[in-house]
Amino acid sequence: MRELVLPPRCAACDCDFTPEPGGPLLCGLCLRQMPRFSGAVCTRCLAPVPTAGGQTLPCSWCGQWQPKFARALAAGPYEGLLRQMLLRNKADSTGVVARALVDLAWQRCGEQLADWGVDVVAAPPMHWRRRWQRGVNAQAELAEAVARRLGVPAAPTMLRLRREVAPQHGLSRPGRLRNIHGEMRLARGHRLDAAHVLVVDDILTSGATCSEAARVLLAAGAREASVLVIARTSPG
Repeated sequence: MRELVLPPRCAACDCDFTPEPGGPLLCGLCLRQMPRFSGAVCTRCLAPVPTAGGQTLPCSWCGQWQPKFARALAAGPYEGLLRQMLLRNKADSTGVVARALVDLAWQRCGEQLADWGVDVVAAPPMHWRRRWQRGVNAQAELAEAVARRLGVPAAPTMLRLRREVAPQHGLSRPGRLRNIHGEMRLARGHRLDAAHVLVVDDILTSGATCSEAARVLLAAGAREASVLVIARTSPG
């Protein structure tokens, strides 16, 4: 209704502008400021990788760890304006920021996503207490917006936590793996029947959360699990 009365506003800087049909709800200036990956990244976990003779070399961490998801995509690195918008999205109950972020991801990754043959879109689970504290489930908002773009069902509550898990922030990669392992389950009433499930998250750091989600989905009958995130942090 607002757009019938007032012009659209950029989800990042709030200026009036005319968006391109099907494009992100971001003005041209903000769109140009959105960071991109500057080099080759691992197709599994999106970490920067070297190249040799024009060929991308495998990521040594994925070779050692073997994450349970088959592949991943991200709109860009977790820095600059993209980082600012992701932080805003954690408390945005309107869905405007989530829509803009997904539109950006679709502009940059949509062609590849459409080729993956995704059957259903899920999200990492959020404990009810954290959901109550924040007032919004940012990952669920993103998952639903991605599902609309793909034209497939969204099941953002397909995965549940067995208990409230300590935050992953500040933990090492091995620590993150240990912290989340075995803490997710498939919610009652969901059948996967060899489905290709896309797990949508806001940020990928170690990949531990998405890998645990994929492990549970595969154990429950999914044919494959892939990942889409809005941003990838620098590995550490």
